[in-house]
Parts: sequence; structure tokens; C-alpha cells
Amino acid sequence: VQRRSMSSVPGGSGENILYTVLCGGAFVAALSYGYMTVTSDQARFSERIDQIRARPKADWTPKPWPPKGKSCLLMLF
Repeated sequence: VQRRSMSSVPGGSGENILYTVLCGGAFVAALSYGYMTVTSDQARFSERIDQIRARPKADWTPKPWPPKGKSCLLMLF
């Protein structure tokens, strides 16, 4: 009668290596996708900020108070 060694894990080591490679590959792909997305968004953000800062700015002038044509009491209620 042959005895089976109980020291091995069911499923064998070939399956574990396959799962490790697949999960590791998915993890590396997710990290690289995240890095590429963040760096490209950062460049686009910086370019957009430069465009906004390059726009001509008009001097700000406050509106007169109280507004003409309306009573201050009517504005409170």
C-alpha cells in the first residue's frame, strides 16, 4: 500500500505560481496605468493654468452702493 505524503498543499504548486503571476501582472499594470494618468493630468493641469494666467485682466471696479433706482428698505425685505 502506498502512503501519500501529507506535507504538500492540495492543488499543487503549479496553480499557485499561475495565480501569483496573474495577480502580480494585474498589479503592475494597475500601477503603471495610475502613474501614466497622474503624470499626464498634471501636465494638462499646468498647461491650463498657464493659459488662464495669460488672459488679459481688466481692473476691477466696485459697483456703486446703494443701487440706483431702488430703496434700501425694499432691499432688506
